[in-house]
Amino acid sequence: MRKRTITQTLTGTWAGDSPGIATDIDRTGYITRISAVAEVVPSATLAGANQPDGAWRIVQNLRIVGGEHTYMNLPADDAAMGGTLLHYMNLLDGFGTGHSILTIVAPNRTYTPITFTLHPGSRPRDLYGRDNKFDLTAFIPALREGQLRAEWVTSGNDVMDDTVTITSAVMRYTLHMVQGSPGEIREEMARQQVVLPPGVPNGMVPAWTGEVFNHTAAAADYSVERDIPPGGFLKRICIAEQDTTATRSLRAADEVTGIAVKLAEDGTDIFKAYTDFLTGNMPPGSSFLEAADAALDGGVHNAMGLYFVDLRPHAKSNHDYGLDLRGQKTGAVKLGLTITAYAAGDDSLILYERYLPNKMAEL
Repeated sequence: MRKRTITQTLTGTWAGDSPGIATDIDRTGYITRISAVAEVVPSATLAGANQPDGAWRIVQNLRIVGGEHTYMNLPADDAAMGGTLLHYMNLLDGFGTGHSILTIVAPNRTYTPITFTLHPGSRPRDLYGRDNKFDLTAFIPALREGQLRAEWVTSGNDVMDDTVTITSAVMRYTLHMVQGSPGEIREEMARQQVVLPPGVPNGMVPAWTGEVFNHTAAAADYSVERDIPPGGFLKRICIAEQDTTATRSLRAADEVTGIAVKLAEDGTDIFKAYTDFLTGNMPPGSSFLEAADAALDGGVHNAMGLYFVDLRPHAKSNHDYGLDLRGQKTGAVKLGLTITAYAAGDDSLILYERYLPNKMAEL
């Protein structure tokens, strides 16, 4: 068995307003993480101008698609807030800020590299707190796929800033994978103390599902409801709140102010809370990219308008996959939202981080 980290030769070349810049992904192992680095050449140095969250807007969506299954998929809209949501998921999971200094004046490079991390498993850190890039709690079974692609969806070249446009960009993919026989993979899963849910013999695969929910009115007491996708396991709900009153949509903290996860079978709310404590529990990661800050004038603080509800602690079994929604029907589990402020154009980008049993004939 081997654990490998390889930057593949095939890349994606940026094009504005693309529905999907497709890049074939290497299929020689079980992929446990993909590091996607956008090498962005802006029309100016970014030293004097940068729209809030501008760097992350290079990605509207970043999908990983097999022959019959979409492994990863973001909620996508033209403002490219999907990339912003992924960036803050990365920050929460301990992958860092995703960039070095953004300006490209000397002695820096002629482009700025912006990293997005796609981690299929549920343990980005191992049992000892170390970076876990070969996490087999879930994986992309690339060697069992007839075709595997990364699809990079983009908006226009003006998505980053009011004055600085995107001149060009390349997306480069670094793959972290485990290679070995099915027996060796099972031995490695046992060494990592991976506990699979009952009835799952061949491991778990990610099945991210996203939606863009357009607000229509203010609503009290978690009364706006969305059906959580049934089937499989639900690890986490990730939400970005978007305000369209600016030139480019910005994150907002005054729209959704309460989140609930409701079980229809007995009327139980397993999660029901104001969003302020979720914001307060985010890791500090502010920079001059922070919404409403032209410069870092408030010290290091947490990003507003981003909410992450981790459902792994609510699992009934001893595993790392969250709520067991196998056999559930649509409407059995609902997401409830309190919407305090409303204006036309406000919306929520919602990502359901889900897992399904690996349906390949063998591990």
